[in-house]
Amino acid sequence: MNSDSNSGASLNQGASVKNKLKMLLRLHKLEAKRGINEILDNPFSNFMTVLVIAIALALPAGLQILLDNGKSLSQSWDGASRISLYLKLDLEATQIEQVTSQVRQNLAIESVELIMPAQALNDFAERSGFADAISELDSNPLPATLIVQPKSTHSSPQASEILLAEFKQLEGVEKVQLDLDWVRKLYALLQLAEKAASALGLALGLAVLLIVGNTIRLSVQNRREEIEVVKLVGATDAFIRRPFLYTGFWYGFFAGTLCWIILEASLIWLQQPVANLAGLYQSEYSVNGLNLSQSAKLLLFSCGLGLLGSWLSVGRHIRQIEPR
Repeated sequence: MNSDSNSGASLNQGASVKNKLKMLLRLHKLEAKRGINEILDNPFSNFMTVLVIAIALALPAGLQILLDNGKSLSQSWDGASRISLYLKLDLEATQIEQVTSQVRQNLAIESVELIMPAQALNDFAERSGFADAISELDSNPLPATLIVQPKSTHSSPQASEILLAEFKQLEGVEKVQLDLDWVRKLYALLQLAEKAASALGLALGLAVLLIVGNTIRLSVQNRREEIEVVKLVGATDAFIRRPFLYTGFWYGFFAGTLCWIILEASLIWLQQPVANLAGLYQSEYSVNGLNLSQSAKLLLFSCGLGLLGSWLSVGRHIRQIEPR
């Protein structure tokens, strides 16, 4: 008998929890719809708010896209971090192959190109236009050369300096050359752009919080009498806060979606000019937009800002409203 009673109590308790969950989900669904209707009731002014938020988000996001494209472009420049190893003139073919093999065994190296003295002289003659004068030389003054391309993970100025020091110690290497000033300038420029993107993102993120917070504050003031009545019948601050939180969430969602559209439209608009410029340099480079993961992060970030701005504003203003 006691066993049956306990079983019945457990079933009733389980059913009660299930019903509570259903009721909670239904309540959130209603509040989510109410939040959308709150925005759609005044479409023009709310669209302007969403547009301002979208532009504020598009500026740092666009700068980050340009920065990512700049990084990928710099990695495609073969000469950005190439190291030239000039071997000694008196090396024999077997010794040249030995030095080449030692360089190729370095785990930081992506590729090694060997240019023999005869090939170097022919290339110089073709490019300089002094083929006739060069043909009068008694001997070839050019040494064998190794063109070394480090991996992208070892192309920073610090890593390049370490590689330079290692190559200088190789027997048979006369001179090692790398335009470190160019590499330093490139990385300094990219680091500056990263800092600028972070600072701009932080500043405009705060601006979004203020925009959403001020919009929600006006909405709270417009429904002040309704909030007072609801509080009189015993509604909690959490219950009153919920629809405003959904409104902030939808502001963020619509702004994030519009921001994504603005970014993609801008990139499509830039595709042809970038392709024309790349063609002048015999390159097939094209601007890359947001991938699926980055798009999802942008939308989540936008929704998070809308929700946070709403929560910061509505909590303080609801507490200040008390029934008369």
